[in-house]
Amino acid sequence: MAPGFGSWRMEPPGAEDASTSSAYADQGPLARLLSKLKQFKALAADKDLANSELAPLVRALPLDTELQQLLAKFHWYPGHNFTTTVDLANLKGALQKYKYIKIGQLGSGSYGVVHKAINRETNELLAIKKVVHSIENGLSDSTIREISTLRELQHDNIVRLKDIIATVNGSHVHLVLEFLDCDLRHYLDTYAEASDINRIKSIVFQILRGIRHAHANSIMHRDLKPQNVLVGVRSGNVKITDFGLARCFLPNEDRAYTERVVTLYYRAPELLLGAQHYTSSVDLWSVGCIMAEMINFEPLFKSDSEIGLLFRMFERLGTPTPDAWHEVSGLAYYSENFPRFAPRRFEDLVPRLAGDAAGMDLLRRMLCYDPRQRITASEALMHPWFNGVTV
Repeated sequence: MAPGFGSWRMEPPGAEDASTSSAYADQGPLARLLSKLKQFKALAADKDLANSELAPLVRALPLDTELQQLLAKFHWYPGHNFTTTVDLANLKGALQKYKYIKIGQLGSGSYGVVHKAINRETNELLAIKKVVHSIENGLSDSTIREISTLRELQHDNIVRLKDIIATVNGSHVHLVLEFLDCDLRHYLDTYAEASDINRIKSIVFQILRGIRHAHANSIMHRDLKPQNVLVGVRSGNVKITDFGLARCFLPNEDRAYTERVVTLYYRAPELLLGAQHYTSSVDLWSVGCIMAEMINFEPLFKSDSEIGLLFRMFERLGTPTPDAWHEVSGLAYYSENFPRFAPRRFEDLVPRLAGDAAGMDLLRRMLCYDPRQRITASEALMHPWFNGVTV
């Protein structure tokens, strides 16, 4: 064995349970090879070991020109098998990239680029998020949060992390995620059925289901907005994505968090007022803003600045007072000199709900100033507004 690779270890045959063995048998040849590679604990294997453990699986692959060229880089030649020590880590990464065919770009941002892709063995559509990774700095905090959170949260209304592609000394890591047709922002702008109240109920209900699961696992999202909600147009499925600002919390935990979270239009008033001790109720405020936006066809609170957004809230919901929200006067950016606005009627704020008492009540309880009095995701899912909802 080449020096520096450490001792070779692989999980013993009995380590897989019956269900895992059955799933392995159902995999295609490329997936079976990747599963075998993931069992190796060393970065490399000598020629004899590689030919014993991997060559039968490699020979089962449907070799095209691209795959033949890829394998040749790792000294695999048909009829001769592996001819020297095999770099297992980079072979796994190269095969993972080969497994997915990119078919178009979905979006880009400070985080990197997202491509639409297809699994060449199963034909499953996927989204591949390419994020920067450096030897000096590693992955960004947001990427680490997203990976750890998505590994923890497995739910029908939370996007699933399918695979992570990383190569030794590589400059990027690729996150392979479930694919849905579009985000909620695009859905609202494009599809007429998005304005249907029953469709809105279904979408809000599914967002709440995903958030309840996250909160039950002590994770708050902290950036809920239409762009971070994915929609399956034909299936009706809704999944929450982008957990880059998510963080764990403990009930009654007395820890300070940054208030610089949540995109402005969907940011709870306690964050705008500088609260460092806050709870998962910030997510429910965001859901209320999303619900109102879907019904009104535009954001309920809109401004280019934090103080402007606060005053927009005050103009619509009334200026909060210590009588109604006991902790407000102790928040860093609260001022006794704030202009005093009386609350407007919710019927005027969301006219399409004027005849819907249940809908008005739910929205009012999500957009409650006092986070201690704000409805929880579990309570919201039991609200009468969702009676008879279909998902």
